[in-house]
Amino acid sequence: MKKASVYISLLFGLLPLLISAQTDTKGSIITASNEVLAGDIKDQLQKKGNILFTNASGNKKLYSPADLSEFSINGIRYVSYANDFYKVVTTGNKAILYIRVTDNSGKLLYNGAEMVTLSTAEGKVGDYYFQLKSDSKLNWVPKKNFNDVMTGLSKDCSSVVASIQSGQLDYTQIVKLVEQYNSCQ
Repeated sequence: MKKASVYISLLFGLLPLLISAQTDTKGSIITASNEVLAGDIKDQLQKKGNILFTNASGNKKLYSPADLSEFSINGIRYVSYANDFYKVVTTGNKAILYIRVTDNSGKLLYNGAEMVTLSTAEGKVGDYYFQLKSDSKLNWVPKKNFNDVMTGLSKDCSSVVASIQSGQLDYTQIVKLVEQYNSCQ
């Protein structure tokens, strides 16, 4: 019985180390000033809306979307836009599809001694955003208005517009739609 309690205590003592070892991953960041840094990234996107970066020297720094233009973990890119992080789902020569992974709307941020409430783009975590390569704006693609939004954004590709209007491509096939749009001549 004594051995079992020692093992259980040891397990609970090491559990935080095991969990942190699993969430720290090799990656890189590009700061808002375009400085590229490699190191370990602790993903805190869901809980805190930011990441914890550890450089090669072991120095740790917390980064919010305002501090970075993008970061990558295991080859997956995330970009910063309107005080939130967005995961790159698919990209091509004409457009990029993102999915929102944070919701920092309403969070308080200190600008010197002054407190500022963050505002973000419309939509919520899990929503898709479509960006034309010719434009810097991320366009929210709500499920409710999917046909209207995507028809308007892809109007220069008649085959995609026809597939949307006929119901062949819908919200559940948005990745396929963006891939088809990117291959459109």
